[in-house]
Amino acid sequence: MEQEKADTESKIAMKKDAIQSSDESIQLYEDEQKSLQEKLQKLNQKQQDLAMK
Repeated sequence: MEQEKADTESKIAMKKDAIQSSDESIQLYEDEQKSLQEKLQKLNQKQQDLAMK
């Protein structure tokens, strides 16, 4: 009975670690996406500035 409880707790801990790792990956992806969007906006602004000259 105690072994089953320990196994279950171990599985829960592993799943929590996997979820946390996944959350961190998602955050990195979102940060990168935001950075790329900002770069795209700057490029679009430069393109508009050049078109006006």
